[in-house]
Amino acid sequence: MKTSKLGVALALMAMVGMSAPAMAADSEPLEQVTQGSLMVTRVGAIGAGVVLGTPVAVVRESVKSYIDFTGMAADKVGEPLGGKDNGPVCLVCSLVTLPVGLVAGTLKGVYYGTKNGVVGGFNTPFHPDTFSLGELDSE
Repeated sequence: MKTSKLGVALALMAMVGMSAPAMAADSEPLEQVTQGSLMVTRVGAIGAGVVLGTPVAVVRESVKSYIDFTGMAADKVGEPLGGKDNGPVCLVCSLVTLPVGLVAGTLKGVYYGTKNGVVGGFNTPFHPDTFSLGELDSE
C-alpha cells in the first residue's frame, strides 16, 4: 500500500489543526505569540531547574534536618544537662540523628527541588528560586 507524501502531510496538518486550542476572537495575537515562543525557554528552564536544583535542595534540606533533629534529640535526652546548649550531649545525639537527617533531608529535598524546578521553571524561567537557591517552600 503506497501513500503519497502529500497525503501524509495533509493528515498530519489536520491532526495538528484539530488538537490546537480554539483561539478567542477578542484575545491579542501578540500575547499568544509571546506565550508560545516562551514554551521553549520554559521547557529548558524546567529541565535545568530539576537537574540542577534538586541536588541543591537535597543538600540544603539534609543539613537543615540534621541540625533540627540533633537539637530536638539533645533537648529530649539531655534536658537535665542543658539540652542543645551542651556540646557533649549534642555530639552523642548527632551520631543517631545523622542518618535520620540524611534520609529525611533527601526525601524533602527531592520533593522541593522537583517542585521548584517545575513550577519555577514554568512561571519564572531561570530564576534563582528555580534552582532552589532561594526559599525552598516558595508557595
